[in-house]
Amino acid sequence: MALFKLKRRSESSGLFVDRSIYRYIAVSGHPWNYKVVRSAAGILRGDFASEGGSLSELGKRLDSLFEGIVNDIGEIKVPVNISLPITDSLMRTVSLGDMDLSDAKLAFRYEYEKYFPFPVDEAVYDMAPILYPLPNGTEEKRFIVASARRKLIDDIMNAASAQGIEIASIEPAQLALERAATPQAPFCDAAVYVYAGLSYSVIILSWKGNGIFYRSVLKGYDASVSTESEGLPDEETLEYGFVKDINISIQFALSQIRGFEPSMMFLFGPGVSGRLCDIMKKSIAVASVTTIDPLTVHGIDFQKDDARAGSWEIPLGLALRH
Repeated sequence: MALFKLKRRSESSGLFVDRSIYRYIAVSGHPWNYKVVRSAAGILRGDFASEGGSLSELGKRLDSLFEGIVNDIGEIKVPVNISLPITDSLMRTVSLGDMDLSDAKLAFRYEYEKYFPFPVDEAVYDMAPILYPLPNGTEEKRFIVASARRKLIDDIMNAASAQGIEIASIEPAQLALERAATPQAPFCDAAVYVYAGLSYSVIILSWKGNGIFYRSVLKGYDASVSTESEGLPDEETLEYGFVKDINISIQFALSQIRGFEPSMMFLFGPGVSGRLCDIMKKSIAVASVTTIDPLTVHGIDFQKDDARAGSWEIPLGLALRH
């Protein structure tokens, strides 16, 4: 699913822009035989670093943002999958009965404003069918819907085109994270994925390999800061505060999805540490809690020169979109 999906090619690339950084990666091949053919990372110039990650606030200044990235990277010849920061996109799970996808897209237009806070005429949305767990071991067909403001999508398309960038798709960062963390064969039916980012974090409930619930925690976790909390009681440390926020969000999700009983939780992202995982094991009522590396999950050999900066998960998830 993507807000815009244009072309498919043997080589695919992803571009992630958020707050003060950008990440670009291109891969070729197929599952378990991917090869990174190009990558680039950098810091955005000018005042883009102070924009708080929202592309929608930049407007026409997106031209300058893309120009700066192209000047750093050089010509981008492969169609690019671009992510929307979580502040610029929304996702909802909706029930529309047993419709096929084309009929559901048409029908949802009349339901749109029940789920999203702006008029449908000002929006772009896309959707995909999922199986949704119900109590007593049953399930039903529902749809995941992603949406953003049309003006933002148009501004991104125009700014990219002005720099000779061909866009293959635009999708929420949450979907890219899910794709990066989820293996070809799911580890289990009911899994929780927690992305511990530097600027924000994301919780994904996955049923049989497909996300059914996405919740963004507008609070990042930087493992390097945890040393500053040494000597404090556990309940006052950065890790415990982060885990508390995650636990509250998961409990809310489980209260809404009565048929979902997670058996495994997977932690990933630049904020993950052994200490964080240990605290999560003690605080979260899930049988198995472990860390994963999306690169290893997909059998990709990629040496990250700026591993401390992190944030390769989103562009990787974008590049894995074929």
